[in-house]
Amino acid sequence: MMKNNRWIWIFVAVILCLTAVSCRKYKGFKRHSGVYYQFHELNEGDEQPKTGDFVVVNMALRVGDSVLSPMTQNNMLMDDLYKGDIYTALRMMHLGDSATFIFDGRKFYEEFLGMGEYPYGKKPIYVDVKLLRIMSKQNLERAEELYEARKEQIRHLEDSLINNYVDKNHITNKIAGVYCEYANVGNGEKPVQGQSVEILYRAWKLDNTMFDQCVDPANPRVFELGMGQVARGLDIMVSEMREGDKMTMVFPSSLAFGDKGSLEFDLPPYTPVVYEVELLRVHPLENQ
Repeated sequence: MMKNNRWIWIFVAVILCLTAVSCRKYKGFKRHSGVYYQFHELNEGDEQPKTGDFVVVNMALRVGDSVLSPMTQNNMLMDDLYKGDIYTALRMMHLGDSATFIFDGRKFYEEFLGMGEYPYGKKPIYVDVKLLRIMSKQNLERAEELYEARKEQIRHLEDSLINNYVDKNHITNKIAGVYCEYANVGNGEKPVQGQSVEILYRAWKLDNTMFDQCVDPANPRVFELGMGQVARGLDIMVSEMREGDKMTMVFPSSLAFGDKGSLEFDLPPYTPVVYEVELLRVHPLENQ
């Protein structure tokens, strides 16, 4: 009996020793299912993601003193790719939790992110994670159906919205099929495809909400005409202008940000927009 007790105590001592060693490896971190973790915000009792759910997370990656770009990931939670991977970590979290996890750098970088060869040797990756949203596959599919239905409603309304706007603002001119109004008529050069031009502009939605502008003459917007560097409507209309022209133009979404809209400018799909553009200068072609 004494011998059995002795082996039990030896076993316990070994476990405690291994636990202490693992804790000392990354100070302040605990370990579970092969993942080293440290929670900063823990919402115990809130929803936890499971395999098959879609999750939205903010992630910031750190390797030693190098801080990689933060990113927002929208992924379906999969079965583990390997022991102690990001999916294991996410299943430990609750909605709204924030935590730092430590992963094998090569596996995380190459197998999860798919970003090619890991450039930091054997250094681990520290990943700061904030769990923003959890959605089941069924709820996501329903949300996508509602989103598509809403897009169709907006698409069917677009023509009437444009007609109401141009009527209200007495815009009757049309150039290249685009409603427009001159604020100033210049007599300078008219650009051709391939030439660089300098413009000033303001851009707003039909409800007069400004979403973009470039109004400093010392720092104008410069782009090469006809090369797809700006909205298609601007390519078309600036090619119809002369240096010194200032014009207000009403673009349907097909000549602006299309059926995707713009996250940068917070524009929904099928959003018609208005640009006020002044053509400052036309640069000569390089071979002239």
